[in-house]
Amino acid sequence: MTRHPGAMLNVRRSTASRLLTPGTLVVAFTTFAALLTSSASADVIGSVILQDYRGAVATPDGVQEPKPIRFQDQVSALDTVQTGDGGATSMQFLDETRFDVGPNAMVKLDDFVFDPASTEGAGRISMAVGAFRFVGGKMKSDENVKLVTPTATMTIRGTELVIYVGLDGTTEVNVVDGSIDVQVCDKAEVVPAAVGQRVVIPPTCSASVTVARPVPTDLAGLDVPDDLGDFATAAGGDEGGPGDDGGPGGDDRGGRKNDRDQSEPDPEPAAPDPGPAPEPDPDEGGEEGNPSY
Repeated sequence: MTRHPGAMLNVRRSTASRLLTPGTLVVAFTTFAALLTSSASADVIGSVILQDYRGAVATPDGVQEPKPIRFQDQVSALDTVQTGDGGATSMQFLDETRFDVGPNAMVKLDDFVFDPASTEGAGRISMAVGAFRFVGGKMKSDENVKLVTPTATMTIRGTELVIYVGLDGTTEVNVVDGSIDVQVCDKAEVVPAAVGQRVVIPPTCSASVTVARPVPTDLAGLDVPDDLGDFATAAGGDEGGPGDDGGPGGDDRGGRKNDRDQSEPDPEPAAPDPGPAPEPDPDEGGEEGNPSY
């Protein structure tokens, strides 16, 4: 069979011209870019280890509809995990770090990378609200893992932590094992804490270190404490208590009293009632006595 190179070349050019039209190139490039973006945002960083499903869902980055995450389901970088009333989940990351999530919680799994050969890695987890337990795994460089809340950024060192985040951003970190450095809000200030201590950071960003509270040992008891709103007082906030003298931050009654004291003086006390005048002695006459008849 005789081949004609010129004819074959023309066929190839014709085919290429049909396939690589401007519109086709745009569609192909867009599809390829989407695949790259999807691949980059879907890096698996762990899986669910809680056998009983308790209502937890995950929303991948760029997706509107959440999906249930059950036992052995994978979680990926940039997933937002949420639980409802009575909900919970427990995840294990690449280095066997365990991360528990209590009810009514929201957390974003920003990233988590780990090299088993060198045991080096890094990660970032952003907790918006709820109760959480973090138990470090095999990562040698765990200080590269950042735990973030609205008022704190934690650097960990071989740590087990129980963290509570309130609706107003108040953060309480209880150190069960290891140690942490806590950056307060966006300040340069770093507050260290060790085993048996807790760091409390209210929205006013005034941190305090106190004795750790008793924390649950299992997922069933992991929940935000009822007194989370009192942390501003515990951390030296502006909230006054009973018996306040009405100064700044005092209770409502004290504040009203203080306003009254500054605006108008108290009235002068009334003179005591002298009672009825004594009867004059009739034997004592005189000018001021009663007349004699």
